[in-house]
Formats: sequence, structure tokens, C-alpha cells
Amino acid sequence: MTKRTDDQPIHADFYSTETIAPSHRQAWLREVIGREYARVDIEPPTDQPLFNEMTIHHWSNLRLSAIRSNPLGLRSLPGEPDSASQDAYFAVLLLDGRYRLRQHGREAFPQVGDWTLYDATQAHRIDCPDRFAKLLVAIPRPLLRARLPGVEHCTALRLPGERGLAAVAGALARTALAQAATLKADETALIAEQLQDLLVKAFAELRPARFELSASRAAALDRAKRHIESRLADPELNAARLARELGLSARYLNDLFGAENTSLMRYVRERRLARCAAELRAGPPACRNLTALALRWGFNDMAHFSRVFKQRYACPPRDYPAGADDTF
Repeated sequence: MTKRTDDQPIHADFYSTETIAPSHRQAWLREVIGREYARVDIEPPTDQPLFNEMTIHHWSNLRLSAIRSNPLGLRSLPGEPDSASQDAYFAVLLLDGRYRLRQHGREAFPQVGDWTLYDATQAHRIDCPDRFAKLLVAIPRPLLRARLPGVEHCTALRLPGERGLAAVAGALARTALAQAATLKADETALIAEQLQDLLVKAFAELRPARFELSASRAAALDRAKRHIESRLADPELNAARLARELGLSARYLNDLFGAENTSLMRYVRERRLARCAAELRAGPPACRNLTALALRWGFNDMAHFSRVFKQRYACPPRDYPAGADDTF
């Protein structure tokens, strides 16, 4: 959890195996990676000490991590995400060394300066045979799926970083990291938004040609999302009403959202929760009226609201901290 004010720098979390006894390092590193990124098994180097350090910056709705390590292998473990920090896509900018990413039957071998992407909730494997350094941009999975339809086609592919938007994104990420200690909350929020925009546009270029053939579906999905956003406050909103208002069948709408591993009404719920969380982050706890908040965003059952909010953010709405980032 990170508290934010507009006129103070954002703190960073720092973890290093150098602070841990050698015999405990593997278990400790597995626990830290599992908490901050994804549950994994670790394959440490056989001819070198296990060394890894991470600096994690919490900026608005993304996290920026700088990671240095001796050779390392990571294999994801099955299971649903335990926390919002695991429910994310990770854009990887390789800074040094060699890197191999496998996911969804694909393999990526980015060169230094290139990007690649993986879904932390899905099976993946990472192999780094040499000492390496990388920059990791964590973007909440619901957010990236909303902004980049077809993102599942973009994982475990090499995005060359020497030209175009990928080069601009890399330069911004490296510069932001170098200046992180001097940046204030409102400045990091601005950078986070710009970096997200660049990465969305850059990775969109990796979608296969067949995805472009489904442009009408992408347009229908975008229209549905925009319409839902304008109707979140209506507690009577349901699949039948949305289908009628959009002129599409409920089955077709669920099929559109199914391509993003969700359903129509689950998406509605996630957007309502996001709006509630945004209001809670913006105001002091003493001024909260949770009943009014829930009603304002279409929840007419307080018990249901509290239950689904806790499932999504790991705490009840009354305890959600003002100023928390939205991966809390």
C-alpha cells in the first residue's frame, strides 16, 4: 500500500537477497515474487550465488519495477490470483543480459532494448541464463484488456525497441526510473498515463492479421463498453436491457466479453467497483457515506457490495485507504 500526496515524492519498496542468509534466499525470493508478481517455482543458478534485487515504484494504476539478478529460471504455478498485484499484465523491457519468455505456445527472445509481454495469471516460464537487468511495467489486467482488445494475442512476442512507439516507451520508462526519487504523486500519475498509452499502441501492432479481420467485433465491444460506462449508475441494468439498448443479442455480447476472459455482467460489476474505489481513494475516511456511494454506482444491496468489493480489493470498503493506488 502506498499513500500519496500531490507535493511529496512516492516511496519505493526495495528487496534484495543480500539482506537474507544464503540458506534462506530461495524460499524468501519465491515468497516475494509470489506476493508482488506471480506464484512461481524458482530455479537458482548452479554455479553462482542466488542474487536478486527489486525496486518497486507504485504509480497511479501501474507499478514500475527495476530488477537485477544473477541467472534465474521462473515457472509459474497454477491457481487463481491471490491479490490484485498478481492480476496483471507485465510489460518487460530488457536492459541487460538474455531473456526467454514462453506463454500460450509462443516463445520470445527479446534483445536488449526490446519489450515483451506476459499475463501473470496464465501459465508462463522465464529463463535468464546470464546475469540480467530488466524493467517491469505492471498494468492491471482488467484495465489493459479494456484498452487493448485482443491483448491475449500479444503475449510472448518480441516488440523491437529500436524504433517507433516502442522506442519512445522505452526511453520514457528508463528516464522515469532514473528520476523516480524526484517525482511527486501528480507527476508520476501523468507519466503512468503516458506510458500506458504508448505501450497499448505499441503492443497493438503485434496483434495478428486475423485479429484485424474481426474489427467489427472490436468496434462492437468498444461501443458496448462505452455504453456500459454511461449506465453504471442504473441498478436495474442487466444483460437483457443492455442487449435491447445496444441492438445486439445477450449471447453475442457475452461472446464479445468472453474473448477477454470475462462476461458481460462481470465486466459491469468490475467497472462499478473501480468507480467506487476511485471515489474512496480521493476522499478522507471520515467523509465516507458507503451506502450513498454504493447506490450512486448501481449497487442496491450493501451486503453484496461489501462482499464483492472485498473480493476485488482484499479489504472491505470501510477500510480501503484514501490515497491507495488502484492495485491495493
